[in-house]
Amino acid sequence: MRAVHWLRARQEERELAYWLSLVSYDHGDVSFSNRLYLVYLIAFFSVWIFAMLTFFASGGAMILRAIDSDNPVRAAIFVEILVLLAWNGFLLWQATRRSPVAFSEQDAVLICQTPVSRRFIVTRWLLMPWLKSAIPLWLVTITVGFSLAEITLPGQMAANRILSYAGYGLRAWIAILPFQLALFLLQWIVGTYRLQKDFDRRWIAWPVMAAAISLSIYLLWSFTASGAASVFSANQVKILALPFLTGFGTGSLFPPILLGGILAVALLGILCLVSGTFSLSRAAQETQGLDVLNMALRYGFTSYATDLQTQQRLGISRGPSRLPAPAGAGILFWKDILQSRRTLRMGTVFNWLTLFAFMASIPFLPDLGSRFFALIFWVIQVGKISVVRLRSDLSCWPLVRQLPIKRRIFLLNDLSMAALLVMVVSLAGLALAAIITHSQISELAALIPGVVAASAGMAAFDVIRRSRSNMLLNGSVPEVSAIGIFLGAAATAVPVFIEILWPGVIGVVLSIIMSLLMGWGTLNLAAHFYRNIDES
Repeated sequence: MRAVHWLRARQEERELAYWLSLVSYDHGDVSFSNRLYLVYLIAFFSVWIFAMLTFFASGGAMILRAIDSDNPVRAAIFVEILVLLAWNGFLLWQATRRSPVAFSEQDAVLICQTPVSRRFIVTRWLLMPWLKSAIPLWLVTITVGFSLAEITLPGQMAANRILSYAGYGLRAWIAILPFQLALFLLQWIVGTYRLQKDFDRRWIAWPVMAAAISLSIYLLWSFTASGAASVFSANQVKILALPFLTGFGTGSLFPPILLGGILAVALLGILCLVSGTFSLSRAAQETQGLDVLNMALRYGFTSYATDLQTQQRLGISRGPSRLPAPAGAGILFWKDILQSRRTLRMGTVFNWLTLFAFMASIPFLPDLGSRFFALIFWVIQVGKISVVRLRSDLSCWPLVRQLPIKRRIFLLNDLSMAALLVMVVSLAGLALAAIITHSQISELAALIPGVVAASAGMAAFDVIRRSRSNMLLNGSVPEVSAIGIFLGAAATAVPVFIEILWPGVIGVVLSIIMSLLMGWGTLNLAAHFYRNIDES
């Protein structure tokens, strides 16, 4: 037991040392100046995180007012429940498909083949994954609390009101904390119960997810305008709603903390019970390569990490695919569909959600500067998403170069599917904002097709202009650089400024024409440089 604890402690120490190294802190230096630097880092990042959360809280307050202007507490509870259930629902689904207890290749040899207590290993491996899962949710919860403070506390922020302001976020975090731990333990219970010595209960995914979805729908309905009466008008607050009502409302924090603590302890006991016959070898097989993948992502080897993820997902048991595609360049479109379906993962979904969120937030931002700032981040995301398939094809340069397809047609087919999806997601974000604010859809919607084409073309041009045939033969493809991001932002700014300078129908028509012309021009520019790759 002590050897296993020592090994896990060194892994956690190495994980912490990596994050501290990003801010130039050497955890091995025991000098007084180095310890003083650690105190400075804690103070600096505490102030910085507080400032950033208050910045996001101003936009969050607008969202809460748009959801329910009459009862911002109910709106805050609705947002918190939505985020909490969405994130934990994804982790629960992941636990039904892959072991929540992740082992490295060294762990598979040193630990998984020994007769050590399975209960001890599962509980000892619990801390670091819980923190990784909890910290993003904690930040979101505090931000929602700050957003509620923006509405509840009138007037400008002053030094004497910082404690009251921070109390909203701290109160919400304390109330939610034990229940977030309980939800995390539930994920591990499902994952360890599925992987037993003599059984692999893959069927457990369907009843578990059905129950989770049913509970999520009930909770979300309870805090909408139509279902709120069943909760807010009750003499006794429902048990499921207690942490949210106390965290974002009033009352003693002791009951939700006590209830959440009892629930977490009970679930921890159940986890110890079901993990007694947990199969370490199967868990090691399911998480094989995960440690290598995380290391590649940490140190910037994104291309290698993407290839490794694709290899893990495909395997050798899949049959050949039948593509309903015609001969010629049309096969590229169906190739993109197949690749997208087989390489779909949470990172990809998160990129699309980020794209949607940026566009949906633009109508809520108060001034032109902040809107343009959000638009720049949207352009960065568009460029990153648009060239995924192009970079994947260029990594297979010996095959791609021999295709009897014109370079302009090749680029058009490689970029068209991603650009089409970007347009749909962006327009959906603007439409959602219009529905929430009960207003007409933003005039920016008319510029989306041309701006997406220009941004995607600029990103493709930037990747192609820096590609070298000798590097492509090794599968090394450059990513979008800062120059590509700047060019994409410039291509976006031109039609937007035209629409601002000439308001009305004339400005909209001119900006649409300009954005489409820039999109066509960037595509031709990328095609020209594509022809010169072999000469470099």
